[in-house]
Amino acid sequence: MNQEQWTAVDAYLGAALLPPDPALEATRLANSSARLPAIDVSPCQGKLLYLLALMLGARRILEIGTLGGYSTIWMAKALPVDGLLVSLEADPKHSLVAQQNIDRAGFGKLVHILIGDALESLPKVTTDYKGAFDLIFIDADEASTPEYFRWALGEHRSQCPRDASPYGKWWRRNQSHGHRNSDRWH
Repeated sequence: MNQEQWTAVDAYLGAALLPPDPALEATRLANSSARLPAIDVSPCQGKLLYLLALMLGARRILEIGTLGGYSTIWMAKALPVDGLLVSLEADPKHSLVAQQNIDRAGFGKLVHILIGDALESLPKVTTDYKGAFDLIFIDADEASTPEYFRWALGEHRSQCPRDASPYGKWWRRNQSHGHRNSDRWH
């Protein structure tokens, strides 16, 4: 399937399965009006993020790459009223548009946007937001994605109780079966 077909199928599914959401539609319009790059997740991808957060029972989410807050709002919708979503954004203009969108959608108290380079902000996340995140969504500059994953699997994992992360369960299961390569994620 080429990109044009993929986009058409995604648009069809979004129109057929997702009812209009005024806050999300206003966010897309505000992002376009502010001339932000048109690289938001699609409505179907946003719904997937929402469902993942909901199925995990997420109380704390970390998002690396805010842009205009479209995916942020989708994930915030799945949080409980005392939940937390920390979002990292390098561009101050993007973060301003995102904060306005998030406030308009009613999630301003749940979402904290940190402005600055994400790789430089991750130590601050570790220090200021102690404890594990239930979901980490990496949607920032592709060149740094391996570093974001290293942080998520390294520094962050060390904050998680072993049973709280899918990795911990996988590691213990493979250890108990005597697999020699069970430590390959380190």
